[in-house]
Amino acid sequence: MLRRIRRAPTACSWCRHRKVRCDATRLGSPCTRCRQDGRRECVLRDKNPKKSPMLANPVPRPHQSPGSNNVTTGRYSDDLRQSTDHSTLVSQLHAHGLSLDDRGPSPAQSPNVPYTEYAFVESQQLMSLPSEDVALLTSKSCLSLPTSNAIDEFVHEYFKNIHPSVPVLDEAEFWRIYQNNQSTGPKISHFVLQSLLLASCPFVSLETLRRCGFDDMRDAQKQLYNRANLLYELRTEERPHVNAQGAVLLAHYTSAEDPQAGSLWVTRAIEHAMLIDSHPSLVGENVAISLKKRLWWSILLRDQSLCIDLRHRPRVTSIGFHGWSDWLSIDDFSEELHQSRVYDYDTKKGLLDELQKQCELAVVLTDLDILEERWPTS
Repeated sequence: MLRRIRRAPTACSWCRHRKVRCDATRLGSPCTRCRQDGRRECVLRDKNPKKSPMLANPVPRPHQSPGSNNVTTGRYSDDLRQSTDHSTLVSQLHAHGLSLDDRGPSPAQSPNVPYTEYAFVESQQLMSLPSEDVALLTSKSCLSLPTSNAIDEFVHEYFKNIHPSVPVLDEAEFWRIYQNNQSTGPKISHFVLQSLLLASCPFVSLETLRRCGFDDMRDAQKQLYNRANLLYELRTEERPHVNAQGAVLLAHYTSAEDPQAGSLWVTRAIEHAMLIDSHPSLVGENVAISLKKRLWWSILLRDQSLCIDLRHRPRVTSIGFHGWSDWLSIDDFSEELHQSRVYDYDTKKGLLDELQKQCELAVVLTDLDILEERWPTS
């Protein structure tokens, strides 16, 4: 008679997320499945996790100096308990079995602040996560963001160095939301924002990175990537278009330990982008055509860049794939040309001309890759 295999009393967060058996309690961490996936550790969480360190010991709120010209002026409320998002935060914490009571003293200077400090960050979907996932995200600093001055530099460097060649975000819309101090209206996805921090990290000054608690640029890249990656793995974002945007940004991650990480994120971006068009009634998103064009061209451009850098075949193998013959035009960037906070109109127009040439080159390179695949040289 076959003996029934007993279920492990506790599964790690990743196995629980995938709803598969976990042997971490018997064989130790990492479990067999995490080890096969290349993970160096897996975390076991109780049903009722302890209070989050971030929530039990909140850091002081950063303040703007009088007369400051910082673009983030007015993004903060005067006090957390009086903020418009406080009731939402309290409801979220109660849903996860956490509270703001019995808080200990705050550190004198902390490199990060809770994401709830920013009115422009989307937090609605984080409220539906299981309490053990919230505890895991908190312990890995995934629910924290840099302070005001630091995050300004990250965003500025992103639109200065990354966005001109991979315009996956609408810059004009981003700046409108970024400066919004209202509890209602459009928000920026927390997952996308964390991915943006990773993409712009190589261009941020070392002084700022150290103020954020990182040792150097490599350490910052690794930690920011791990945060965004965990947010993705725990499905903190459900919208395919937003997941695709974040995946394109994470495709900028490079590491000697995982040289194929960028290509993996390009593949994920393609999968989410295809879901937008193939199941529009299921995804619940009304994505504008111009944003779809931005997304698909950004995927193609990033894919070709990785092919050249890593010398492998492209993930995109068809020019007609989802209508890429519909070229990016100046109409798709009409607002962005006038409302960029990084470049003036003439410079922005010149960068757009260069972007269109890059798209033409990417199409030619994709054609060559297809020909080589069909008729390989001897």
